Amino acid sequence: MKRTWEYVLSITGVVIAAIFLIVTIITAIYLNSIDLKEMMDYSLMTDSEFSSSEVDMSIKFFMGLLWAGIISLVIALAGGLIAIFLLKGGKAKGAGILLIITGILTIFHVWPLIFFIVPGIMCLVRKPRETVEVIV
Repeated sequence: MKRTWEYVLSITGVVIAAIFLIVTIITAIYLNSIDLKEMMDYSLMTDSEFSSSEVDMSIKFFMGLLWAGIISLVIALAGGLIAIFLLKGGKAKGAGILLIITGILTIFHVWPLIFFIVPGIMCLVRKPRETVEVIV
């Protein structure tokens, strides 16, 4: 059975995940290179609403979210590529399950989630057409 839409959506999901991964890595490297704590302390000198420990904790939380996003995108990239190869091999059910699991693991990024869940459902739901032989 031709599964063109599943291929197209899976490849699109992998490409989008790769783009998001590159952007997220660049953002994490940039934020590690500048001293955010010093910048935040300087900007909050006039406003004594936040303490230094609260600013430090929020910066660490944000960096943790960035790294969690990077890890989920790496898993999405690997899972999407494996699912594409499974689709090529004719194992649509296994590819569908892997695409759904991969989509769930990319919860930090909405677009790869959509482009993995939809073809995963399509792989599980679509049934091959039965050929009817007409005897004349």
